Amino acid sequence: MLTAKVMLLGDMGVGKTSILYRLVYDRFEGQYKSTLGVEILSHDVAPADGSDPMRLVLWDTDGDFGTQIFDTVYVTGASAAIIVSDVTRPQTVTRMVELVHGFEARFPGRPYRALLNKIDLPQAAGSAGQIGELAKSNVRSVSAKTGVGIAESFAELAQIIRRRQL
Repeated sequence: MLTAKVMLLGDMGVGKTSILYRLVYDRFEGQYKSTLGVEILSHDVAPADGSDPMRLVLWDTDGDFGTQIFDTVYVTGASAAIIVSDVTRPQTVTRMVELVHGFEARFPGRPYRALLNKIDLPQAAGSAGQIGELAKSNVRSVSAKTGVGIAESFAELAQIIRRRQL
């Protein structure tokens, strides 16, 4: 079975752990303790094209790293990234865009998905303009609470990883 390392990046409180728990355990809990350092989970994903499942080794990072994450050993060997923001907090969308640029610079050509999380909550104005500079094909609106868009985002990423043989 093909295995790929996927980084989860984003500010504290954007829902990285919630997204992982929705994907891996199909559950949502309203309260999580902040991740310290890195939590590693694995999940077998069937790529969107119907090819054989692949194992994603998911690295849920501490939101305090910010863009300094690219200076740590944690990112070594990453095949892809999920970069998360909270649509109700515009500053996290700004940070998501910064993290996308940092990931693209550190890992040219590696795939990512920028996830606008918490779409089940009333959205803050102004987020759309900030993400305008990202390729629309890489941005997804999701909800860890309801599960909308989570499995599909990881399946799309798995398909790209397989196709590019990363």
